[in-house]
Amino acid sequence: MSDEQLLERARTALERSLPYGTHFGFELIEATLDVVRLRMPFRDELTRFNATLHGGAIMSLADTAGVVRASLDARGELAGTMHFAINFLRPVAAGHLDAVARTVHSGRSSLVLETNLEDSNGRQVGLVTQTQAVRATD
Repeated sequence: MSDEQLLERARTALERSLPYGTHFGFELIEATLDVVRLRMPFRDELTRFNATLHGGAIMSLADTAGVVRASLDARGELAGTMHFAINFLRPVAAGHLDAVARTVHSGRSSLVLETNLEDSNGRQVGLVTQTQAVRATD
């Protein structure tokens, strides 16, 4: 599969998050055989009382990046997120947030993904593990 075909498949997978994903302004930055990178701009309406990004917005970005990555690797139809765990390492108060998702395991009925969350300076601000259920297609 060419790089352009892979990017187009990732764009299609991201579009499936709409209209929900529209609220966050997700942007597909990179899609390769190994990694998917989604970006969310920092916006005041996504913050908490202390002017840092709300954990729910961060989780939405990470989940969507994992689903886009999984859609490129699934041998069947994605059935949904089975498990999601996040570790918040530091707050994000400006710039943007990137979710860099990689597939750790690709099985018949599930995929396990790891997503690193990086701020505008490239610092890791969070780490996510996620399991996606997969239904076999005939």
